[in-house]
Amino acid sequence: MRILYFLEDRAQEGFIKALVERIAKEESIPAESLIADIRSARGGYRIIKEFKKFLKDTIKIEPSEIDFLVIAVDGNCKGYRDRVKELEKSIRPNHPFKDRVVYAVPDPHIERWYIMDQRAFKEGVGLNRAPDMPQYKCKKAYYKQILNQALKESNVSSLLTGAEYAERIVENIQDLESFSRQNSGCQTFIEDLKRIFKSKMRG
Repeated sequence: MRILYFLEDRAQEGFIKALVERIAKEESIPAESLIADIRSARGGYRIIKEFKKFLKDTIKIEPSEIDFLVIAVDGNCKGYRDRVKELEKSIRPNHPFKDRVVYAVPDPHIERWYIMDQRAFKEGVGLNRAPDMPQYKCKKAYYKQILNQALKESNVSSLLTGAEYAERIVENIQDLESFSRQNSGCQTFIEDLKRIFKSKMRG
């Protein structure tokens, strides 16, 4: 099964790809059967412009070569629905992958998903304690700073602000349903993934 990813950064790549593989496994699809084609964009104000460029590039791909697309963009406090609407406006009605898109919108930023399950974060990274779950804030780099501080206090080496631990954090999430309920965008993403994996299994 081939999955084409559009992701903002390494932090998204690590966590979202691991989450896709975790859900596939729960749907009896082995991770080794998934082929990831990852396209990275630069986030911030350029993201919609780069998404449009990505869409133009995908038109050149033979539709049979890709099963579905995972599009990930930080919510930046716009919320899941408004962010998805913004992205969908860029997709032309005749685009070959229009009906094969799954959206991941970590709101406000992907680093919040890293620490939503504090036990999984602690065990995945190898910390003595996890940072307390902070209040929802829109401040730029707020959750990244919390991650950095937690790693620094525990003397954990990280060149990628914890992104290199993403796979292990996701592996240590005991209950994905409870995890996803903490964020409506995460819940929708997981439900959509389950739906598309089930449809692929049915053939």
